Amino acid sequence: MKNYILLILFCSYLSVYSQDFSELDLKEIPQEIENINALILKEPSGDNYYLRGYYYYQIKNYPKAIADYDKAISVNPNNYRYYYSKGNTNVKLKDYKQAIDCYTKCIGLNNNIQKAYFNRAFSKTMLDDAKGAIDDYSKSIAINPNYLQAFQNRGIIRAKLNLHKEAIQDFDKVIVINPKFVEAYQNRAISKAMININAKSDFDEVVNLNPEDPEAYYNRAIYFINFKIKGDYCSDIKKAVSFHYDTAVELLSKFCKK
Repeated sequence: MKNYILLILFCSYLSVYSQDFSELDLKEIPQEIENINALILKEPSGDNYYLRGYYYYQIKNYPKAIADYDKAISVNPNNYRYYYSKGNTNVKLKDYKQAIDCYTKCIGLNNNIQKAYFNRAFSKTMLDDAKGAIDDYSKSIAINPNYLQAFQNRGIIRAKLNLHKEAIQDFDKVIVINPKFVEAYQNRAISKAMININAKSDFDEVVNLNPEDPEAYYNRAIYFINFKIKGDYCSDIKKAVSFHYDTAVELLSKFCKK
């Protein structure tokens, strides 16, 4: 018999943080760029280049944003914000090596920026540097002990490294911070299952928090089947099928023939 595995191994990494500005109406940005162009002619300051770089970032013109951040840095190489924002733009371009370099320079100028550690951790993850990412998430948490996203991401990496006990501790912390964070229950359930800790209550909570998600029912059914846990897995499979979740159809035919 085919050995079914959990469909969703671990939820995706949380998005890298964006820059610390309020969102602008995109329709306003071209005029704002024109305004800042005129201002730069009179006062080519680092902050003016930085602001124009941000506007370019908002309209997803990342090469021009990088160029302006570079100009800002050339005017004032000691402003950590310039490196931070350039790092974020490099992430958008998937240039993670350059992003890490920018975040490292940012941290060198100000080592109390939790988002810089978080974003550097994210970039390291994209380059398969799991240990470096864990270290940076830990540094981010040291600055902010209630940093939910950092605990979540560190837990995911630890779980992928089969460090399930440590991962469970991270997911525990996420749930303390936000008891309705469904992904933490899902990930904690899977880590528990991997080391033979009963995870039924966590799978139940995923369903309770997300009753319209077919994967919640499907994953709980798979847990019952794979780990030989007592439970009405056929009801879960049928529920997933009722949501037109095609992956569950094969389970229905194999395990719920009656």
